[in-house]
Formats: sequence, structure tokens, C-alpha cells
Amino acid sequence: MALRAALFILPVLIAGGDAVYNRDRDRQRADPRLLDRACELSSCYPATGNLLIGREARLFASSTCGSYERQRYCIVSHLEDRKKCFWCDSTNNTINSPFLNHRIQNIIYKYTPGTLRKSWWQSENGKENVTIQLDMEAEFHLTHLIIQFKTFRPKAMLVERSFDFGKTWRVYQYFAHNCDEAFPFVPKHTQRTLTEVVCESRYSGVAPSSEGEVIFRVLPPNINVTNPYSEEVQNLLRMTNLRINFTKLHTLGDDLLDNRAEIQEKYYYAIYEMTVRGSCSCYGHASRCLPMPGVDSKNNMVHGRCECTHNTRGLNCEYCEDFYNDLPWQPAVGKTSNACKRCTCNNHATVCHFDAAVYNKTGKISGGVCDNCQHNTMGVNCERCKPTFFRDPSLDIQSPDICKPCDCDPDGTTDKEVLCEDETDLANNKTAGRCLCKSNVDGARCDRCKDGYWKFDTQNPEGCESCTCDRLGTVNERGCDPISGNCFCKRHVTGRNCDQCLPEFYGLSESDDGCLSCDCDLGGSLDRDCDVITGQCKCRPNVTGRRCDQPIQNFFVGALDSIIYEAESSQCDSQIDDNAIQSQLCHVVIRENYPDGRKETWTGPGFMKIPESSTLVFVINNLKTSMNYNVLIRYEPQSQLNWEEATILVKRLLPIDTESPCANVRPEDDTIFTNLPANRRSVLVRPSVCLEKNKETEIRIYLGRQDGHSTNCRASVLIDSIVLIPSVDDLPFLGNGSLMRDEFDRYNCGDSYYYDLNRDNIPEVCKKYHASIGFYIRNGSESCQCDPSGSKSHQCDPYTGHCQCVENIVGARCDRCAPGTYGFSKFGCKRCDCNSIGSLDNFCDATSGQCKCRANTYGRACDLCQPGYFNFPNCQQCDCNGHAIECDDKTGACKECRDSTEGHRCERCVEGYYGDPRLGVDIPCRLCPCPGVKGDPNKSSHADRCELDPETKDVVCDCNEGYAGLLCDVCADNYYGDPIKNTCEKCDCNDNIDITKPGNCDPYTGKCLQCLHNTDGDHCEVCEEGFYGNALEKACYKCNCSVLGTNFTMGNCDGISGQCPCFNNVIGINCDQCTENHWRIALGSGCDPCECDPIGSLSPQCNPYIGKCDCKPGHGGRQCDQCQENHWGDPNVECYECDCDLYGSVSQQCMQDNGSCICKPGIGGYKCDMCARGYLGEAPDCYACGECFDSWDRLIGEMRLQTEYAIGNASKIKVVGSTGAYTRDFEEMTKKLSDVENSLQSAKLGQSTVKELVSNISRLQDKLSEAEKKVKESNDNLNAITSDINLGNVTLDGLRSSIDSLKTKTFEIGNNATKLQEANLEGALNLTREAKDRAVKAADEAESVQTIIANTDRQIKNTDRLIEMQYANFNNTQNENDKKLDELHQQLLELESQMPKINEKMCGQDSDTCDICGGAGCGKCGGISCDQGAITKAEQALDFANKTEHRIKDHELTAEDLFRSVSQIKQDTVAVRSRAKDLFNKASEFKSSAERATNESQELTSELKDFLSKTNNTPEDVRQLATEILNLSISIEPKEITELSQRINSTVSQLTNIENIIAETKPDLDRAKALKQNATTVNKAANLTLEMANKVLNALDEAQAAQDTAENAIDKANNDIEAAKSDLIPIALETEQAQKKANETMDEVDGLRSRLSDLQKNILKIESDADQVKQEANDVVNRAEGAEQKARQLRQDFKQTNISLAERASQTSNSRERAQLLLNRATKLASDTQMQLKLLTNMEELYNDHNEQLNDLEKEISELNTQMNYYVSEITKRSDKYRSCTT
Repeated sequence: MALRAALFILPVLIAGGDAVYNRDRDRQRADPRLLDRACELSSCYPATGNLLIGREARLFASSTCGSYERQRYCIVSHLEDRKKCFWCDSTNNTINSPFLNHRIQNIIYKYTPGTLRKSWWQSENGKENVTIQLDMEAEFHLTHLIIQFKTFRPKAMLVERSFDFGKTWRVYQYFAHNCDEAFPFVPKHTQRTLTEVVCESRYSGVAPSSEGEVIFRVLPPNINVTNPYSEEVQNLLRMTNLRINFTKLHTLGDDLLDNRAEIQEKYYYAIYEMTVRGSCSCYGHASRCLPMPGVDSKNNMVHGRCECTHNTRGLNCEYCEDFYNDLPWQPAVGKTSNACKRCTCNNHATVCHFDAAVYNKTGKISGGVCDNCQHNTMGVNCERCKPTFFRDPSLDIQSPDICKPCDCDPDGTTDKEVLCEDETDLANNKTAGRCLCKSNVDGARCDRCKDGYWKFDTQNPEGCESCTCDRLGTVNERGCDPISGNCFCKRHVTGRNCDQCLPEFYGLSESDDGCLSCDCDLGGSLDRDCDVITGQCKCRPNVTGRRCDQPIQNFFVGALDSIIYEAESSQCDSQIDDNAIQSQLCHVVIRENYPDGRKETWTGPGFMKIPESSTLVFVINNLKTSMNYNVLIRYEPQSQLNWEEATILVKRLLPIDTESPCANVRPEDDTIFTNLPANRRSVLVRPSVCLEKNKETEIRIYLGRQDGHSTNCRASVLIDSIVLIPSVDDLPFLGNGSLMRDEFDRYNCGDSYYYDLNRDNIPEVCKKYHASIGFYIRNGSESCQCDPSGSKSHQCDPYTGHCQCVENIVGARCDRCAPGTYGFSKFGCKRCDCNSIGSLDNFCDATSGQCKCRANTYGRACDLCQPGYFNFPNCQQCDCNGHAIECDDKTGACKECRDSTEGHRCERCVEGYYGDPRLGVDIPCRLCPCPGVKGDPNKSSHADRCELDPETKDVVCDCNEGYAGLLCDVCADNYYGDPIKNTCEKCDCNDNIDITKPGNCDPYTGKCLQCLHNTDGDHCEVCEEGFYGNALEKACYKCNCSVLGTNFTMGNCDGISGQCPCFNNVIGINCDQCTENHWRIALGSGCDPCECDPIGSLSPQCNPYIGKCDCKPGHGGRQCDQCQENHWGDPNVECYECDCDLYGSVSQQCMQDNGSCICKPGIGGYKCDMCARGYLGEAPDCYACGECFDSWDRLIGEMRLQTEYAIGNASKIKVVGSTGAYTRDFEEMTKKLSDVENSLQSAKLGQSTVKELVSNISRLQDKLSEAEKKVKESNDNLNAITSDINLGNVTLDGLRSSIDSLKTKTFEIGNNATKLQEANLEGALNLTREAKDRAVKAADEAESVQTIIANTDRQIKNTDRLIEMQYANFNNTQNENDKKLDELHQQLLELESQMPKINEKMCGQDSDTCDICGGAGCGKCGGISCDQGAITKAEQALDFANKTEHRIKDHELTAEDLFRSVSQIKQDTVAVRSRAKDLFNKASEFKSSAERATNESQELTSELKDFLSKTNNTPEDVRQLATEILNLSISIEPKEITELSQRINSTVSQLTNIENIIAETKPDLDRAKALKQNATTVNKAANLTLEMANKVLNALDEAQAAQDTAENAIDKANNDIEAAKSDLIPIALETEQAQKKANETMDEVDGLRSRLSDLQKNILKIESDADQVKQEANDVVNRAEGAEQKARQLRQDFKQTNISLAERASQTSNSRERAQLLLNRATKLASDTQMQLKLLTNMEELYNDHNEQLNDLEKEISELNTQMNYYVSEITKRSDKYRSCTT
């Protein structure tokens, strides 16, 4: 049908096509024989005509006046008849009365048949939406439509058609007076394509008022149709129903002002005649049409049943005749008849049908398919035989015996319904009659098995069973035994089908042997078996590799001698008498590494030196395998004699396990005798000893007499270590006689070379065996445990287990400094570099690096003299004249000279001071008094240096420039100022004075007194009065001002430019000219403006004396600002000639403002040359219009007044507000609403709505009053808050003053602290030293915290891995969601098919397109001809109420805007109040803090005064106080510090990823170093204090001795005592500060402990948060599933569909918000951790990683949302597709 619809035959397509077609049709109509012949040769067409003729019963109108009762109607004016109103009665009683009956059938003919009286159809009064519909009995072609109207043509209408008998409708074209208003979304340009639907305006005008036409052509004449038979053209012509929709009436506007019935009576639709031109649709297969059954034929009626030719049939010749289906039905096109063709069935059938697939398959040659083939034939043309028959090649295809039966065994064939091949085809190897055997069956009749198959079975679909041998495991693919089915397997393959490897083999393949050996490492694997597919062996713990021959990362297997026990760590028991010398006791000998890089010949830090009769005890407790071990002793002889007596004793602390390999060990087996040869460094003790795993056992080495006979008290030996080497004979995989043992012995893999510390390369074969041994004895591999600080990485050597150490760090784990170094850190250890002279050896403290100094040496490296001495090693006391304590270690130059001294020995005063500080002279250095000293607020100093006169001992100041006098206390000549309190400045007279003369300026103020060169001013900087110029360049000239133009009341000329002060509009430097466009300077008060009119004058300049402007023609006056007589216009623009009509105007002078002439009565127009408004005719003969115009003019005038009144009210709103401005309107509306309410009540509509509106108005007025009240309250609150803020500012100013006072007092306290540093007290020094020691310990503990931080980072990384694992699970869940979304998409497609039904209920039309009523996705719903839709009905019901509410809603919106503004002001006021309150609280807190600081300062001052007030303190009291301070100590005990260190080390051992944590905690490390630096500074200050304290004590001792020996020295001693008393205050303060520093150090230690605890808690918190993140991810998945469940509700209806989609988007948005909450929570977690752990300030980076993970989750959710949007887009696309479909 689509093809038929695409190729309709139309008689008239385009102008050219019409001409050709019409000529052919006329010839055919003239000669019937020519007509028949034309149909045989080509296409033929029936005649066209008016389709309305004969179809009165099929023509309908939705509205006809007088259909039920008589109805009055009126005409717009009395232009036609004097009578204005008439009656319409279209009932059956008046069917023969054309003036009363106006039914729709009247439009078929313009005149009543048989008369010349016009008849017409007319709709009901005032009804706009009216339709006329023509329903055809068959399909026709429509060419054009012509409608002639009796009244105005419709203001808006559209033409629709249906080609499926009214099921669907499509718009042909829109017509509207204003397309943008009537059909806003329809294009209004000229039609560009045949299928484009546009809006036409030329047939919708008001004029003419009668007999206007609307013409529509299906094929626009402006479009050239090149192919009139195209699918596009034919689709346009098809029509079974035609509908014309009138949507808008043309009115004169009075219906908008008054909806009374008498107004509506004038407006209706009325049609004289309508012509629907078309023809019967026969697709070119008929030349005429016949009447339809049951249809009465009329003259000129176009019938709908075709008289078909070309072997076609059907109402429209749309089918082929029976057995004429070999070609597809097609319409006849032009010269081509496209006649239906007879089918070819080879005389085996009589019926056929057309098949498009067959037609395409044959290359569009033949598409007929024969039905009911006979003679055992089948096929499209009955050309093949039926199943179980084959074609006899010797017979003709049309022979009845062409098909013969097959001769085959049915049980052996593939298909019992076919049996054999049906024909012979040599190209495809087919032979007619050959049986079709099953796949495993052979034989001519398919009755036996093929080779390689067995067990013939008739029930088997393949006939025989395959041997099922695995090709890879079968020898040469020999197959199986034909009877049993057993296969012939390869060497390492087994199984009935040869599909399995033998035990300890894997990987079935095409190799000769079939499988590969597992070859599992016998030490690293649990057994010899492996995975049969991958070959993976079963590995021991921490072992990897297919063969289990490799340790996992960060693990090692260990060399043959890797079980080492250091002698330095063992216990020594020396049985030597008490008289033995100390050096002969057991002690550890530390050995420094070779400086040239040679390998060490020992392990560990050194040796244990053992004398005779000593026992070394080694504790063995870490073995993993119970077996025999050989003990290897490594040692270093101390003499040339062998050590003969050496005994190995095994002491078992627990009984031997009976199931252990050591169960048969006897007690005598635990004692082994050996010796230590002097020419060797190690000895392997034999026989071996049996040791048990997981038990503590002691191996004791007893060394008796060296020579075995006599005792030698000086004999000793250095024992390095012992090594436990597993016995090869006890290893199960290296048993004697085995192949592996033979290879092991052949390569000497058990040789002593592999115990040597200087071994180089190890053969790979031996390394393999050693690894197997290591795996076996360790039951896997062992962790590297590389120290994170001492090693370069966590990975160690997988064979030896040795880590890669950084510089000067040794040990298998890189966990200690090399001997002779110190300071273990990630940067390595530093060399001790102990001074060879000052130290005992080159070994130092491993932590501090302090060397062991000899007497009288000092410093870490023992390379310095004691403080106060220099010239190491010949130390001499520093000579600094008592003004410095320390001096340079080499030169003796004094450091940090005090008392304002300087020099090599502090022997002179610094610049700015005077005196003689040398010992013996003792004149202290003091500030230069010139006249004051620097820093003196009362006097200023004006000399950088001064000196002491050696004779008079007076001060001589070296005055700065500008000062004079002995003490620089006066200003020099030409200078001024106050040198006592301030400074002297040079007089600034701009070089306009004579500097050789005295008195040029005032010595105090600096005012110039003797200015030269006509200058004046305090600095001679300006010209004096009456002069002008540049005083700085000595160029001042006399003024020359004009008397007429100068305003002397403003002074003389400008002192710089000489410009005189001019009157207004006067210019010139001498004020002698008027400004441009001004005149009359002679007045003596300024110039007046010309004010020449810019339009009427030639230039703006006038005569400067008389002021006359130069006017243009037509302008006059002094200013040229007036027009001449009989002219008009704005003289500022242009003057025009009036040009009034001589007959119509009163005079030739027109209005000056607009040029309009003054007209006579009844005449109007700009020039009085036409009739006035309300008059008709031609001027000057005009007469009045009459009643119609007067009524309209009155209405328009009233509307103008209302508009002006509304504009006036809008202006009042600014002054009195909306309530005041619309008070009258509200009263009038209340009255009108009452009228409307009564009308609604009578109609039983809208009563409750009006009451609600009135109530809303009252509530709005109340809210406005409340809002005004709240605004007033807000203003009051704002004023109060402003006052509070001002009061707070005053309080803050007072606090700032208090802070300045506190700063001053703090400065004074700082000065006192400086004095304390110069105090002399030994107790303070000792206390400071203790503080230093505690600070050093605190620094060490701070460094150890690094490892704690590393553990934290490792835990965090574990958290990251956990998140990654969950991320994979989330991806899987997302994939499941994708599948579910696909299912949802299918459900949406099903729902889409239900859309038309929903559209019918909601919008009024069962359609999925957007032509008329719209629907889902169209942007509209309801409209014209959609009265059955719920939307349209609702709109009609609400239309009246909406008009009533419109104006009230405008007022409501205005009130709401005002209310919102008031609310916003209130919110802003509350916010301001809150901020002010916060500011006041902060100020109060700051004030309280400042008051507390002030009180503390006052208390401290009071205590100092109390101490000073005590005058009875003696030197003995001072010593006692110092002793008490010395006895003070930190409350923490050494044992507690040790326990704390152990806990820290335990925590450190759990940490990972040390490098990252070290980098993250670098700021904390720097802080610890800064603390250490502070401690060092305190130490130096304490040393200085000690020196001063010693001096003070010596002075006190000397004073006490003088008092005892001579009474005349008592007074001097008392003075010294008083001096000592004065020093007690700084001593006490220094003591207090030292105690404070000690307490701070202790607090730091406690803080570290607290931070460690917090760190551990936060690690657990981080793990908990990671679990929470995992849970949140699961929640996101659950929400996605919930979204799917909610989406299923889309099946309900159209509204539920939209709601569900919105919920899905909301759910997705909630998931995103949930992810954002997770993000915020993780960020807050990072912030809290940062605040709680100051040592982990960079922890935020880790949480940023977590945030990235959460962002990834958000992205995944966003992708789900994107997919949902994609599905919505797909729905939209499908909707657009259906909307654009044409079939």
C-alpha cells in the first residue's frame, strides 16, 4: 500500500502537466475506441469534477444556525439593505426556503437549483471554532479547493485531509490574518517545498466584506514539479476525508468590550459556494469510474469505483487479478502501463501470489509464487520436487512424472523427511537421488559408520559416536579402538580419551611426550604436584613463581650461612679469679670498617674478646625447622698458637618432643669437642647438633686452656659469631644417591667456600640449591625488614637478605650506624672524626656523636679548649679586659664584647660611645651626650661619634652639619629648629637670599626674612603681590590687567602665569576680550552670550559690540530664533512654509508647533485638504458619517480616558503606594465582582472562586500593613545596632591603648631578661644544662616519631587499596545497572506505543504526531478541533475565571514584590545584628585576655619589688637559693622514658612507607631541629652565665676575706654585698626562665607521647572511615537499583511517565548529592586530623586522594545520569521520527 500511495495518478499537477494531460483526456473522451486503445498502450485517467456533487449526505458542519430553533442574526451595516437583522431556521421544515434555511448542503451550488436565488450556509452566532467535513466513500485525488464567503472571510482557518478514512489527519495549509498570533509556530513565508506546511495571509483580510474567496491548490503554482508521478506528489493528492477548520472570526472589536448577544449576532461564518475539485483515483489503470453500489448517480458526479484494465482489480485498481502476480502491482506512469503479468508454474499450479523477497532475489524480474503445486512438485514456480522425491533429469519440467521417490535407509540419513538430493548440480557436487547420510555414517544407502567412529546406533542423530580422543594426547592421532573406544596415549598422558597428564606433569600439548614436568622446587613447594593447566606449584608461605623458586617482593630466602648469632649480643661467663686484670675480662671489641672499601672479615659491629676459661652463651629461639645443624664458629686469633680446648655444649631448656627428628638425641650427643686453629678464621664443628623449631635452646662455647696443658692468663681470642648451617644429609630432597644430591656434590655446593665472608660469585646451580634449602628450613621466605631510615629501599637482596644501606649505615637490615659514625637517619650516619689528640679513640656516641675526650678538652670531637680558653691543644685563657667570656679558638680574638666595647681584646668603645674600658683605667663606655644620647626621648643626639679628651676627660662631640656648640646644642647659621628635642633643618629660601649675610631666616621657625628679586613667602617661593612669574628662577614681572574685563575684587593677577581674574565670559591673560560667541564687554561686569539660534543663524558668533546674529533666510530676530510670517516649525531645527489649502483653511498661517493648518468645520488633514474624521466626501464638500462612527468614536474616547487614568495611577504608586493608588479601583472591582458573583451564581459557576479572590485581596492588604510595620521595626533595630557598633569601636580603641601599654611593659621585661643573661649564678647554669639534655632527648624522640608517621602512611595506603577493591565491585554493579537500563529502555519503547491512546484522552486526538492537537513531546496539547481532550475542556472551563483574575493577580504580584523586598531588608538587618554581636563578643574576649595579661604583669612586678625590698639577703642565701634550683629536675623517671621509647619503637615497627611520611612531616622535623638549636643557644647563654657566676663568687670570696683580715675594708665589702643584692633580681628571673624552659621541654615530651596516642587512634579512625566509604559506595549502588524499580512505574499512564522520569532524574541527583556529602565528610576528616595531629600537617594530601576516589564515584553516577538522558533523547528522537512519518 505504501508503494501505491506513493504513485497516485493525478490529472492536473503543474501548468505544463495539466495541458498535456487535458489534451490526452479530451481526445479519449471524444473517441471511446481511442480511449480503450490508449489504456492498452499506456496510462489512462478518468475525468475530474466537483467532488461535492452527489455527496450531500456526506457533507457535515459542526455548527449551523437555526438547526434546532429559529435564531436571529444581523449584518454588520445597512450597506446592502435597509433591514439589519434577519432570522435563520435550518430545520427540515424550511428546507425549500433558501432565505431561512442555511444548511451546509447549500454550499454545493451557489444558487438554489432551478432558480437564480442565492443560497448559503451559515454558522451559529459568535461561535469561532467551526468545522466543515466531507467524507468520501473511496479514495480520490484532490487538486484544489475554492470557497466563496457571504460574510467576512475567517480571520484564521486551516485545511486538513485524511487518506485513511479519518483515522489520522494532516494539515494542508493554514490561513490567518495574523499568522504570528493565530499559528505562532507555523512558517509564514512562501511555500518552498511540496510537503512544507505554511501559513497564508492574503485570503484572510477584512475586505471584501462579502463574496471574498479562499483558494487552495494542492500543488502550488510557484513550485516546478518535474516528475508528476513521484511518490511525494502522489502522497499529497490522496484524500478520503476533507476538513476545513474555522478558528477565528473577523470582528470590528466591539465584541471585546461587550459580550452581549446582540453584539455576537453580527459575527458568524457564511459560505455561498465551495468547490472541491478532484477525480477518481485509479492509478492510471482506468479511463472512467462507475457508481459505487447503493449510490445514486447524478449529473456531473465524480464516481469512486474504477473500471480497471491492465489485468488489475479493486475499487481503485489497486490489486492485480488472480494468477497475474508475477510482477508487483504498480500504477501506470505516462507511456508505461505497468500491467500485471501472468505467473509461471510449469503446468503444476493454477493459483499464485506476489512475493517481494522473491522479486528482489530474481533481480526484479519475477515475483510470482505458485500456490498448491501438484505432481509432487514445490517451489516458487513448482520447479522443484517435494522432500523424499528427486527430479528425473531425463524428463521435461512440465511432465507430470518429473519427480521420483528416493531409495535410502531412513535410519542412516540426516533427515527422514528429505532422504536424498532432489536434483543434479555438478557445480555444487549434487546428484539427483543420492542419499543424505548422517555426519558419521557412510555407504550408498547410509547404513554403516565412517572410519574413526564406533558404536553404530540408529537412535544417534549423527549415526555413530566419535572416538573422543584428545588430539594433543593421542599418538599420531591414531584414534580409538573400534570396539571399546579406548584411545592410544602419549608417554606422559593418561585417561581413556588421552586427555589427562600423569601426576607431576602439566600442560597437555602437541609435544612428543604430551605433557611437561612440573619441576617444582623441592624446598619452596609443599609437594611435587602442580596445576595441570598452568603448572603452578603449591608454594610455601611468602614464596612465588611457577616453580615456587622465588621469594615474594621484600622477602629473601637466605644464603647457606644466613642463620647468624653475633658474639657481641651473647652472654659471657668468665671464670677468672678476682686478681685478674680488667682487660682480661670478656668485653666487646668494636672494629671500624675499612676506609678503603675492602670487605670486612667479620659480621656485626665487632667481636667478643674471650680469655681462657670463659663461656659464651648463644640463645637459639628462631628456628623454623627441626633438624641437624652444623655449628660454624667465626673468630680471629690473637696469637700464633692453636686454641686446643674448645667445647660446644647444647643446653635444652625444654624436653625433646617425641615426634621431633631430635627424639633420638642422647645427652652425650649435646657435647662436642673441637679446637680453633690459629691459621684460620672459622671452623665447622662436626658432628652436627639437632635443634628443634620454636623452642629456646642455648649453645655454649667453652674455651679452656689455649695449649691444652697450662693456664695462660693473657691468652684471649676474638669470637665474631656462630652460624647454624643445615645438615645436607637431613634434607629430604638431597638424600644420598639421589640425582639432585649427585649434582649438588658435583658442583661442590656444600663447600666451605660458601661460608667465607669474602666469597665473590656463586654459581647459579648452587644458588638454586641454596635457595631450596633456605625455603625448606624457613618454611618459606623471610621478610627483608629493611630499616626505612637506613635503607635505600624496602627491597633487599633476594638471596642474602642484605638491604641496600645508605652511607655509613651497616647491618643486614641497615639498622645501625657503622662503628666510628653517629646520627642514624635517612641521610646516613656522620663520621665521628674524633680528634686524635683530644679523644681516647675514634668511636663516639651513636646518638649525639660525642667523642670520649681526654682531660682539659672540649667539644663533640674533643678538638676545642674549654670556654674562655683558646689555642688548642696548648690552651690559654682569653684576655678580653673583662668585657667578654669567649674568644676565637685559634686567634684569641674576643667574641661578643659587652659593655659597648669592641676590638681584639674589647679594649675600646664602639662608635657613638666614649670612655676607656681597659683594665686598670676602668672608665666605662657611655653614649655620646650631643646634647642627648641616642634613644633618649627628651633630648636628641646630633653627632655620630664623640671622644674623651685625654687631658680634661671631657666629652668632645663631632657635630653633624647644621649643628654647633660643644655639645651640638644650637643650630648653625642658615639653619633652624630645636636641637635639644628635635633637629636643625636648613633654611629653604629657594636661593632668593644672600647667604653671606646673617639673619636670613628665623632660627626657630625657618621663615625667610630677607627675600630678594621681588619674591615673597615663608620660603621666598612666590612672587610678591602685583608681580607674576617663577620665583624659583628669580623671574617675577609686574601685572598688566584690563580695567573693563578684570574683577579686581578677586585680587591681582596670578602669581605664576600672570593671568588676571576675569569677569564671566571674559578671556585673555589681561582680561581684554570676550569669549567666543559672547559680546558687550563695555558693561564692566562680564560679557553676555550671543545665544544665536543654531538652526536659524549662519554661525553662533554675533557682533561683539551690538550682539546681532547673522540669520538664515526665513529666520529673524537678534538671535535668529523666530520663524517668518506664514511659516512654522521649531526655529531651533528648521522653519517650513505653511502651505495651507486656500479653500479648506481659515487662514494661511498654520500652527507654529506642528505646522497643521486651522481648518474649517468638517474639513481636516494636515493642510486642510481632506474631510475630517467622522466626515465623508471630498474636500471642501464634506458631510457627516452618521450613527456608526459616533458610537465607535465614543467608545474609543472612553478607552483613551481609562488608559490615561491607569497611567496616572501607576505614577501615584511611587508616592502613595499600590494600596492608595488603587483604592478607587479596588472599590470598583469589589462592586463589579459582586455583579460577576451574582451572574455566576445564576449560572451555578465560579461562586467560590470570586469569594476566594476577595479574601485574597483583604489578606494582601493586611500583609502590606504588616510589612510596613516590620520595615519600621527593622529601621529601629538597625539604628540600635549602629549605636552598638559605634560603642564597640570606642571599646576597641581603649583596648588598643591597653595593648600599647602592655607592649611597653613587655619591652621593659625583655630588657630585664637581657640583664639576667649577664648574671652570675652556678645553679642557673647547671639547671640550664639539664634543660639542654632534656631538649636533646626531646629532639631524638621527635626524630623517632618519623617512623610512627611512616606507619600511619602505610595504614592509609592499605585504606587506598581497600577503596580500589571496592571500586572494582562498583564497576561490576554499574555494568549490571547498564543491563537493567537496557531493559528499562525496552519498557519505554512499549510505553511509547501506548502514547496515542493517552494523547486522545489528554489532547483530543488518537495520534502520535503533532499536526493539530499535539501530544507528548510536541510542546503543546489540545487546540483547534480538539474539544474531546481533557486539556481543551479544562482551558475552556477556566477561560472566564482567568480573565476575571488577571488584573487582581497583577496587584498581587506587586504586593508580593514589595513583601519580598521587606523580607530581604529584614534578613539583612538580622545578619548585620548577628555580625555586630559576634564582633562585640570577640572584643570582649580580647579585652578579658588583655586584662589577664595586665594582671599577670602586675603580679610579676609585685614579686620583683618584694624580692628587692628584702635587704637582709647575704651571699650565703644566694648560694642556698642556687642549690635549691640545682636540685630541681624533671618529674619523669629514666625508667618511664625507657618504656616510652620501647612503645614508640613497637609502634614504629608497624609503620610502612616511611619515605612519604618523612617528606610529609619535614615541617615537624624542622621544628624539632629548631628546638634543638634553641637548646644549643640556651647552652651557650648558660656557659656565659656560668663564667659570670664564677667571677661573682670569686669577688664575694675576696670581699669576705677582706672583711676578716681588716676592719677598714668593711665599708667596701658592704658595698659589694649591696651590689650582689641588686643582682638577685635578675638571678631570680634567670632561674625562673631556666625552670620554665625545663618545664617546656618536659611538656614537649608529654606532647609527643600524647600525639603518638592520638596518631594510633586516628589510624583506627582512618580505617573506620575507609569502611564507611565502602558502605557509602554500596549505598550508591542500592540507590541505583531503587531508581530502576521506580522507573518501572512508567507503565501506568502519560502523566505517571513524566513523573517517573523526573523521579529518576531526582534519584540520580540525590546520588550525586550523596557523593558530595561523602566528599565533604572526607574533607572534614582530613581537616580534623590536621588540627589534632600537628605532626601530620600534610595529611590532607592523602584525603585529597580519597576525594579523587569519591569524584570517580560521582563521575560514575554522572555517567548513569548521562545514560538516562540518552534514553530520554532516544525517546524524543523516536517521537520526532513518528511525527515525520508519512505512512
